[in-house]
Amino acid sequence: MIFVKLLSRLPTGMLYFIVDILFVLVYYGIGYRKKVVIKNLTNSFPDKSPEEIKRIAKAFYNRFGEYLAETIKSISISEKEIKNRVKFINVPVVEEYAAKGQSIILAGSHQFNWEWALLTGCLVLPFPVDAVYKKLKNEKYDQLMLKTRAKFGGQPIESKNIIRSLLKSKERLKAVAIMADQSPTGKSAKYWTTFMYQDTAFFTGPEQIAAAFDYPVFFYRMLRIKRGYYTVELIKLTEPPYQKESHNILESYISQTEQLINEDPAGYLWSHKRWKLKKA
Repeated sequence: MIFVKLLSRLPTGMLYFIVDILFVLVYYGIGYRKKVVIKNLTNSFPDKSPEEIKRIAKAFYNRFGEYLAETIKSISISEKEIKNRVKFINVPVVEEYAAKGQSIILAGSHQFNWEWALLTGCLVLPFPVDAVYKKLKNEKYDQLMLKTRAKFGGQPIESKNIIRSLLKSKERLKAVAIMADQSPTGKSAKYWTTFMYQDTAFFTGPEQIAAAFDYPVFFYRMLRIKRGYYTVELIKLTEPPYQKESHNILESYISQTEQLINEDPAGYLWSHKRWKLKKA
């Protein structure tokens, strides 16, 4: 734990240098989840050749290393540095909601680097960003990540307590950030659709929360400009009133996520076992 905190004090360029060295070991040696990455890419891009798939996979591991370096840097990064590296390009689209005391949902995907997007959002948006998270098994690292995610004013929400937490903080103006592309558990409510050419289950939490609290839903579209620099665009997916039994929110979200993946395929978290659930 102390070692990680000390690492975060290094210049960002030095952290990139370290992960570039580790890339050789991980990609050519250990091959961390390489079969999962290749399988996910092959199924998601059926029109691409094996050579193209390998090229994207290699670029993904480079980007994954950047993500690790940036996440470590998040522990000690200053407001000035992160605001210089991550630019929200259309903040005014949510200012009208903040002006009338309306909280919103920010639906994101596992596109690098979502951690920096959420931290920067706390500084440049007219409300703090409360990220929904799943508790880590390692208690010390879990507490470190919670402290890091809350450093600029956000109040992270554990996923299993989300409804209760939102009810308690109903009067507090906020943006509730949800990574809506995670694979749902076997027993949870789910919505099946086609995503990246595959039958894919999505958990219905974003729709349920939006309807229960009348929150408008925005997609945050994060693109890498160059190493360590990003833009974030806020795209309104929908707003209340909501129709019962409608899945417009998820379908709009899925469409935006697919567009982003196709624009920047190496920037998605392909090592995640996203398609482990199979449709009956």
